[in-house]
Amino acid sequence: QYGFNLVMSHPHAVNEIALSLNNKNPRMKALVLELLAAVCLVRGGHEIILAAFDNFKEVCKEKHRFERLMEYFRNEDSSIDFMVACMQFINIVVHSVEDMNFRVHLQYEFTKLGLEEFLQVQGGRGS
Repeated sequence: QYGFNLVMSHPHAVNEIALSLNNKNPRMKALVLELLAAVCLVRGGHEIILAAFDNFKEVCKEKHRFERLMEYFRNEDSSIDFMVACMQFINIVVHSVEDMNFRVHLQYEFTKLGLEEFLQVQGGRGS
């Protein structure tokens, strides 16, 4: 709890944690997403997470927020831990919002990045 409070109170800590998604180790990326999902669930955390991914977009020169995350998601299909952490993170980011219009906007961001198509292809693999 103390460490978590310290992270939440430091203005750049969550930005640095989000940037550590740029790591080759899928387990590390999974742990980062689990931590970011936890931040998202505390009061004020959702805004902090979206700001961190806005910062990520700027630093990593993405065209769209969450672009690199979705790229990792599509390409790390050998790591179940990472894929599960990624889906949990996306669900928490989208569904922890009260405002229905904003929720739809966040869903659209992920749809525009190809989440639905990817999940349909993955679902077809298991059949």
